[in-house]
Amino acid sequence: MVFDPKKEFKKQYTASTKRVDLVSIPAQNYIMVDGIGNPTNEEFRLKSEILRLVSREIKKQMAKDNIEIAYGYLEGMWDTYDNEHFDVQRKSDIRFTLMMCQHPNVDESLLDRVKGVLLDSTSNPYLLDVYVQEIPANDSVQMLHKGTYNSEINTTKKIMEYITVENIKLSGLHHEIYLNSAKRVKPECLKTIVRYEIEKA
Repeated sequence: MVFDPKKEFKKQYTASTKRVDLVSIPAQNYIMVDGIGNPTNEEFRLKSEILRLVSREIKKQMAKDNIEIAYGYLEGMWDTYDNEHFDVQRKSDIRFTLMMCQHPNVDESLLDRVKGVLLDSTSNPYLLDVYVQEIPANDSVQMLHKGTYNSEINTTKKIMEYITVENIKLSGLHHEIYLNSAKRVKPECLKTIVRYEIEKA
């Protein structure tokens, strides 16, 4: 049976443009890489690429153990220092963590093996910066944004209005899940889930 994060966590990767949803997120295993700056810069592009490259090699390595996996979405955590007033246009000033969901068996040992394979075949300078980390189970609020990344603030404001009315407190960073790619669709067709971890009631 194929481990496909998009199907395994289908409920968590489904969101509406019309309402803010409360969702329970199970623990998930990720490969990650940290950075700072705007998604339009070269560092962001290269770090996105290295996660995809590492994911491809993880798939090959796990196939040797008869474990089939599919690729997850690219996701990003953005530390705005003040997440209640997140503004996508300020991303040049803030830290980010890019990540892709992986099979639970992916650990640092496997990642080290993958890095060893890739060292001779890639010139990407960020290969050795990739690490594995589990995000614990949590409760979150989320909403689907359709359109350009720079217009995402409108969706974020709706989420903030919702948590204010419902008296909910945030406990996590601004989390984006990129359901499609700016390389493949027009900017107005981009789909991004905007998510925030919240304190348990």
